[in-house]
Amino acid sequence: MTIADLREFWSARSPRERALLAGGTTAVVLVALYLFLWQPGLAASRRLSATLPTMRAQLELMRAQQAEIVVLRKSAGDTLKRGDLRASLEASLARTPFAKSVQRIEATSAERATVAVVSAGFDDWLRWVAAAQRESGARLEKCSLAALPEPGAVRAEATFSVASTAKR
Repeated sequence: MTIADLREFWSARSPRERALLAGGTTAVVLVALYLFLWQPGLAASRRLSATLPTMRAQLELMRAQQAEIVVLRKSAGDTLKRGDLRASLEASLARTPFAKSVQRIEATSAERATVAVVSAGFDDWLRWVAAAQRESGARLEKCSLAALPEPGAVRAEATFSVASTAKR
């Protein structure tokens, strides 16, 4: 159907039929707008209103946890400044599956230590590095890994430093 056909159809109708068709078309358009735009918008608004208090509570919890993290990081850094990074790493290494293959732990200062491991599982090594950083508050400054003939095993040497002296 073309525009010319529509104009012909429209002009063939009486004024009363035109008014009825225009009113019907307007009603259909209004119902479609309500069903496809207005109603989904209202439903989304109700859903967001219901979840907003939960989200606000989560935000407050995250803010409180952030403040706690700052305090814990500061106390971990203070502990290492007063204590010894080497002792902290030794204690952490004692709990690993590769504790017996630790070749050496050297402390170049109270704020920097190097760990050398003859053989460790790669996954175990990664887990230990993450745990050591989390527990001691120190950061991994340098690490070198070499694959061993056994699948998944590596020889590793890593240097840790207290966060305040670590390169960023």
